[in-house]
Amino acid sequence: MNENIKIQNMTPGNITAKLIRVVTVPPFLITGMLIVLTISVDHFCDSTIQMAWAVVLLGLVPILAYPIQKLLPTKGEVREEQRNIAFVLTFAGYLAALFFSITVNCGKELRYIIISYFISMTFLLILNKGLHVRASGHACSVTGTLYFLSFFLGVRAVIPCICIAIAVVWSSLQLKRHTIQEIFWGATVCLPCILASVFIL
Repeated sequence: MNENIKIQNMTPGNITAKLIRVVTVPPFLITGMLIVLTISVDHFCDSTIQMAWAVVLLGLVPILAYPIQKLLPTKGEVREEQRNIAFVLTFAGYLAALFFSITVNCGKELRYIIISYFISMTFLLILNKGLHVRASGHACSVTGTLYFLSFFLGVRAVIPCICIAIAVVWSSLQLKRHTIQEIFWGATVCLPCILASVFIL
């Protein structure tokens, strides 16, 4: 029965949506953003070591949620377990990145990004776990990443970023991973956190 359901769900639309979700998973998108900005923006990172640590803490640590979930005994719905582990590891990675950026005195641009992601993740945890308002972490992270690409690269990045945002929203709805309300809350959380980061800097 389960195999029949899986076969029925393997439509071209679902396959495309799944591919978009995989490619735009926050750790991949953030890593890609850091690489693009390092190449395109002068003095974005003060050293290769800073860049490597930023990629590890913002990108690699959160993505470990998926293999770790596979190793743990399954007690409930797999997707929800992945989501919970991802929240924990993402917060841990972002917190470590925040301490790292302060300790080694990262460049202002990189600190701006790290602080914004940390504040956004903190608010997501408050909403999801404290207030039980389900907000999409994927939407929050994608919104922040696309904002930073547009902010640092200017007009040339706006249209590609809008296209990516539309694709992410469509894929989430197509696969029923999130509702419009969950996507809205996720994206909405991000913007004031980015603004708050400016004052913290």
